[in-house]
Amino acid sequence: SEIKSLIGFLQVPLLKAALIDKDFFFKEEHPARRLIELLTISSVDWDQKKGQDDPLFQTIKRNVARVQHEYDQEVVLFSDVVSDIEAYLSQEESANAEQLSTPIAQALKQEKIGQATKIAKQEVALRVGTGEVVAFVETFLENKWVSVLTLAYSLKEEKPQAVEGAVKTMDDLIWSVKPKITREERKELIGKLPTMLAMLNKWLNLVKLDDAERLQFFAELAECHASIVRAPLELSPQRQLEIAIEAARQATERRLQRRASEQAEPEPDAHAVTVQQLKRGTWLEFVQRDGSIKKVKLAWISPLRSLYIFSTRDRLESFSLSAEELAKTLRDDRAAIVLLSGVVGRALAEALDSVGANDPVNAAQAAA
Repeated sequence: SEIKSLIGFLQVPLLKAALIDKDFFFKEEHPARRLIELLTISSVDWDQKKGQDDPLFQTIKRNVARVQHEYDQEVVLFSDVVSDIEAYLSQEESANAEQLSTPIAQALKQEKIGQATKIAKQEVALRVGTGEVVAFVETFLENKWVSVLTLAYSLKEEKPQAVEGAVKTMDDLIWSVKPKITREERKELIGKLPTMLAMLNKWLNLVKLDDAERLQFFAELAECHASIVRAPLELSPQRQLEIAIEAARQATERRLQRRASEQAEPEPDAHAVTVQQLKRGTWLEFVQRDGSIKKVKLAWISPLRSLYIFSTRDRLESFSLSAEELAKTLRDDRAAIVLLSGVVGRALAEALDSVGANDPVNAAQAAA
């Protein structure tokens, strides 16, 4: 109510500005309109527990008084006042970010791992999607090697060679379980096996794969390699064709099975789009379990807009939500955005609608 009273003191200067400069009605960025927007937003930022001694309130009061006493016909005064308030709010944002440094660091790490996991899954899907990878290796890649690739991609900035090594080891593994129908191919396989197995173990050590699972996988891998080496050599062209056709048939069958089991990602709905368009500084109201309402400020958005950190007005409490979680919260009506921006534009639109509704000509046309 105190800030509303301060805004009330601006009625005369605002009326003068609107009469002098027609841009007031048509441009949202008009300094006088921008001032009202800032004061409206600040009314939520203001910690009423601190009363009128709060630095934000004092900043607003000082600038309102300046407009009252100094405004004549120079719109630039509004620009100066807006700049002063924005400078204070910017300092507050910096102080808030410093207080949130720990959760922000955690969120950045979480987003980095999330992005690395996404790329890792894409790399594996690109290879197993052909249907040409034998079943037990496909399962291993999807369930275990994704973790290896995630680690490698999360370390890409510090150790760029890690990604190359993890991807090469995966490709070598896939190649090793394909049929080898010539002596040269089998000789190459036997020559590559020691290095490949060592690299597999090295990466699996880093992700701490369970010993029992590791033993089972390497037992299956050894059996597969043995069957490849023991298979008859120098097959006839007819037999080679039969093997190629059977391999292609199995690959096609597995590829179709994978496509049938995969679910297409749903198109983003209005709530997901809203989340992606949120700006730092936006206020939201969350419904608590006991039915009470908690008003919080969007204090930080991660670079990829996958994580959002909120803080209370007094900065004593903060929490984070993923983009998906926030969209679901909005979708379930457990949160709502506090509409503060555009207040002048909405007021003008409502006023024009009211005038139009009371216009006898418009009323007659509507009746007709």
